[in-house]
Amino acid sequence: MTSSTFQDTVNEFVLSKDQVQKIIDGLTEELVEGLSTKDPKNITQQPSYITRLPTGQETGLYLAIDMGGTNLRTAAVHLLGDGQVGVTMEKHEITHDLKTGTGEAMFDWIADCTAQLLKSVALDLGTTADLQMGVTFSFALHQTAINRGTVLAMGKGFDLSDVMGKDLKDLLEGGFARKNLPVSVSAIINDTVGTLVSHAYVSPSTKIGVILATGTNAAYIERAADVSKYNGPACDQMILNTEWDAMGKASYLPQTKYDKEIDAVSLVPGFQEFEKMVSGLYMGELVRLSLVDLIERNAIFEFLGGKVPESLKPRLAFKTLFMSTIESENNPEHTAVDHVFKSSFGIEGLTADDRRRVFELVHAVGKRSATMTAAACAALLHKANGASVNLDDANEITTIGIDGSVFEKYPHFSHEMMEALTEILGKDRASRIRLELARDGGCIGAALVAMVSHSGGAV
Repeated sequence: MTSSTFQDTVNEFVLSKDQVQKIIDGLTEELVEGLSTKDPKNITQQPSYITRLPTGQETGLYLAIDMGGTNLRTAAVHLLGDGQVGVTMEKHEITHDLKTGTGEAMFDWIADCTAQLLKSVALDLGTTADLQMGVTFSFALHQTAINRGTVLAMGKGFDLSDVMGKDLKDLLEGGFARKNLPVSVSAIINDTVGTLVSHAYVSPSTKIGVILATGTNAAYIERAADVSKYNGPACDQMILNTEWDAMGKASYLPQTKYDKEIDAVSLVPGFQEFEKMVSGLYMGELVRLSLVDLIERNAIFEFLGGKVPESLKPRLAFKTLFMSTIESENNPEHTAVDHVFKSSFGIEGLTADDRRRVFELVHAVGKRSATMTAAACAALLHKANGASVNLDDANEITTIGIDGSVFEKYPHFSHEMMEALTEILGKDRASRIRLELARDGGCIGAALVAMVSHSGGAV
């Protein structure tokens, strides 16, 4: 009974070919729907107002900030041409109090962080005209111009007052004005758009940008004629911020009871259901909920007698970092499992079977995330095929630039994504896909877009 109960739980995270295809078909349907819908509740497929990728020859000094789910990065970016950049960057943790406070307090803090950067790079504000800034904003915006967009929704633990529905340029420049900083916002992009643009600066075959960290999202290049929701100047193509994190419906997502529990207790149930199945914020919680259930059913850690330790009860107590530690160990005894549970939870006495089972569970949850991310990338590749991507040209390489701690640091994640893409696309097509790590895309991408926007060109 114990063994079958455990295996049944692990098997819930193992996806069949049919389940993967349903994810691809479902996401593709939502990608198409998002191109035309005027429903303000549908935040997917947001036009970025960026109509071409950089050439790699752009030059100049521009400020940039990258506001994500965990940190704010401020940067002075020197574009040097020939795909080269010089970056002075500072990182600041966004505290819980900031995330759940007032909008004014948040944007004053951003201005203070920017002032600290300017001091670090020794810019003399007294002799400096308005400094141009590109902004990467990792949350849903309704973009109305290259440097304007109203805030639609903020997940990732944010609950700011007086921000929803406001224009981000006005919010930021209000903070700069209150702190007497001569900074103008000349471009606003999403972090995943920044990843696409910045990686294309150094790798011109890049057609898709993906973020896979605390949250997840993607951007790609679409035919402008297919983007009926776009009302801007005429163009041939448009980079779209898919907001695929907010996609996903119960009709096609292979949700376990643990996925449903995570959604039910989240700040906004029914929102970002795809993200809650694959991103770094939730992977560890899926393992914790599974372990709690298995302990209560006496299917693991039997020495506890079905009693869950207090240390395992808090939400998000089992971090995705612990999964990475466990999977990174090349040791059949899985001694890293012992270390994690002893040092972080005060749990000792695990048997060899316990350690093996924890490893199997962790591996299954991690592999499901990689497979689902690959399925989402396949949906984008299919949607863009014949436009910015040509899957059938044996001489064309398509690069997917991926930024984020899960892709960069989680063991074997890129390999398992590539295995899943090979299964989905076939060996020939998959051999022409490259998955590449794209670091610091938010700041560099924002600076690139700010440069072209300020110079009067259309990116």
